[in-house]
Formats: sequence, structure tokens, C-alpha cells
Amino acid sequence: TVMAKDFSRRFENLSNTSVEGELCLYTGHSLGRFSSSSMRYDSHNACVRCVAAARAGRLSLDTDRLLKSYRTKALKFWSQVDIGDLDECWNWIGCVNKRTKMPQFSFRRLGICTSTQHHPQRVAMWLSWGDLGITQVKPICGNRFCCNPFHLIPQKIGVFVDQDSYIESFEMACQLHTLKQRVGEYMIEEALKAQAIIDQSAEIDAREELLMNPDTSYQERFEAALQDMLAGRHISQTDKNSEGLRRKPEDDQENPTIDY
Repeated sequence: TVMAKDFSRRFENLSNTSVEGELCLYTGHSLGRFSSSSMRYDSHNACVRCVAAARAGRLSLDTDRLLKSYRTKALKFWSQVDIGDLDECWNWIGCVNKRTKMPQFSFRRLGICTSTQHHPQRVAMWLSWGDLGITQVKPICGNRFCCNPFHLIPQKIGVFVDQDSYIESFEMACQLHTLKQRVGEYMIEEALKAQAIIDQSAEIDAREELLMNPDTSYQERFEAALQDMLAGRHISQTDKNSEGLRRKPEDDQENPTIDY
């Protein structure tokens, strides 16, 4: 029932009252320097400052305007979008729900909405137009997979988009170029992390096969143990708070060490 209520509120007009709510995704939108809250319209949970910026047509692709805790999330999202020119559709190439055949992106917004899976177009709105809560977004191109913010118009808050001015804007072209560059760097870093995990798993499997093989000589075992200790991954080094092999044995009731 809560989810149905949130869905129906998307089609209502923006209220005239605001309340203290969850912290906005963007820097400088908190109630104070050390505050963890932002003012939001109570009908759509939309940040008051983001609504004012959207009404003024201030759309941005600059991830530095986001809080640091959300910048990696933003790069993860845009890495699943086929980013093209400003006048083209940016198709979603990420997860698609097998049952509904609709695109989706995992983004937990506590205090904003109950769902953890959102349509990429709404996420694209959050990361460009502003933290507009559960505001409905409509693609003017009619493409449900398009995530180009210039094709997505937030509804019921009075947003006017001058397509020509955005396309001809040098500042927007710079932001688009920077976004593509940062997404490329993020994808390279993620690929290196994934490859490191694969390499580490292969190395662990090879070491296990070596040590468990009864035909392995003492010298080979000694060299393997020495290499593990130098690399800091020996069994005696797994607990960073322990003293390794030099720690004193612990007594137990069945086999007390005092008997040895």
C-alpha cells in the first residue's frame, strides 16, 4: 500500500509546503554546514533547492556537484548508459527485469521512496536535473530506454527545456566530455579490480593444489610458505591483531598445554 501511495503521488501537482527531510544528493543543499537534513516538498520528497534549479533550467552532468558518497554510484550508473551526443538518445545497456522487461537500476533512497529498484530515467533525472524525489519523468523522445537528461522532462514542477541552448552550450560540452572521461576511467578501474580477483583466485587454487599434493617436496613447501609470509598472506598472518606463530597456545579443558 505504501508503494502504491508513492506511485500515485507522482502524478499529483507539487505541494506548496516543505518539511525537513533526507539529505539531498547535492553539496550545499543541507540546512546547515553540519546538518544531515534538507528541506523537501512533502508531496514528492523533492529537494526545494533542486526544484528551484530545475525550474531555472539548470541541468548539470558534473559529478563533482554530488556528495562524495554518491559520486562512485553515479559513475556506476553512467557506465551502464550508452552516452552519445547531446541530441541523441542515450540507451540503457544495464540490467533489464526479466519479468517486466523494463530497465532497472539498484539505488536505495531511504526516506525518499520504499523501492530499491528504479527506472534508469528517474536515476538519470536525480543525477542531472536534481534530487527531485518521486517526481515523474517523461521522455520526450518516447524511448523508454533513453537516459539522455535532455530528453527527460520532470513533470508537475514547471521545467522548461531549451534544447538548442543546451546543445550549443560550450559549458555543457565540457561537462559531457568530462563525464565520458570519468566513466572510462571508472570502467578501467573496475576491470582491473575484477582481473585482480580472478588472478588472486587462480593463485590461491594453484597454491592449494601444490600444498595438498602428496608428491610435493619439502623444499617446494618451504618456498611456498616463505613466499606467502613475504606477501603477508600466510595462515599465521591472517589475524592482524595476533602475533602469528609466536603467539602462546591457548589452554582448553580436554588438552591443557601444561601436560606437555
